[in-house]
Amino acid sequence: MKPTSNIQSSRPLLIDALQYSKPERARFEEWRDGGVGCVHVTLSIWENARETLSVIGEWNRLLEKNSDLIALATSADEIEKIVASGRTAVVYGFQDTSPFEDDIELIEVFYSLGVRIAQLTYNVQNRVASGCWESDDQGVSKFFGRGVIAEMNRVGMLVDVSHCTEKTCFDAIEYSSRPIAISHANPSGFVGTDIELNRRNKSTALLKRLAETSGVVGLSMYPKIMKNGSNCTLDTFLDMASWTVDLVGIDAVGFGTDFYTGWPESEIKWWRAGRWARESAIPIKGFSPWPEWFPSPVAFPNVLAGLEKRGFSAAEIAKIAGENWLRMFREGFQPVSK
Repeated sequence: MKPTSNIQSSRPLLIDALQYSKPERARFEEWRDGGVGCVHVTLSIWENARETLSVIGEWNRLLEKNSDLIALATSADEIEKIVASGRTAVVYGFQDTSPFEDDIELIEVFYSLGVRIAQLTYNVQNRVASGCWESDDQGVSKFFGRGVIAEMNRVGMLVDVSHCTEKTCFDAIEYSSRPIAISHANPSGFVGTDIELNRRNKSTALLKRLAETSGVVGLSMYPKIMKNGSNCTLDTFLDMASWTVDLVGIDAVGFGTDFYTGWPESEIKWWRAGRWARESAIPIKGFSPWPEWFPSPVAFPNVLAGLEKRGFSAAEIAKIAGENWLRMFREGFQPVSK
């Protein structure tokens, strides 16, 4: 799919706040061709500390072998420098706090290795908090969970609640001394509940509270959480973007595609069940095809062109494309001053 927008000439900084494709050069070329300046990549879902260290080692080799296309970023300044060099900045992150195990000291250790974002929990209950498949009245654990959030705030690791219960999300906003992220989710008030993973999306009340506390939500093209699934049209996605901006304001909206490709279907079982079950608690229906207007990040210019046609100004498009995330990263990735 070729870009159709004249906006490409001005190239706003484009940040995708969550992808989990199998990492390989073809993906990095897609980022380049789509004008993606920064991608938050997933290192871990259920992996423990030792396993995650190996994944970091693998990514470090990928960065070395593909240094013409990508480079690791650990700050907003580094993101800007990498983008200025014509490459895509990679931000390391976790989709669960499993790599921290039960040791709060590991947060700083992983920070020192470049990790800048961590989701509190992935769908289910863990030591820190409760995931979106659990009862809605379960939130952040009183001791370890609150301690993890405080330590992430201290070292400069952004708190993400994309797969958490509503109560966990509200708790995290209350307990965090810094703005938190919903890196990849959609508004349930727009999408409705007639989708495969309806518990993944976020309520109107939560999104408003997120915006009040300077957080950002990354709107996702993931079919299982979009209205009409794989049949969602670009117009419907743009309707959702406009609806969300009207709800929470231009400063609280970005992109978090949740794009993945390159994995076998068997990988879904690992994502859904991990080590905590033999089968997924939610029936596995296989991979859902990506919508025809977004087969890969190469198509991002068409999304920006759509926003332009909807009447969004260049400044507003720049905020949605990446400036809102960059603002959060600039503050959130820095350790608390002593």
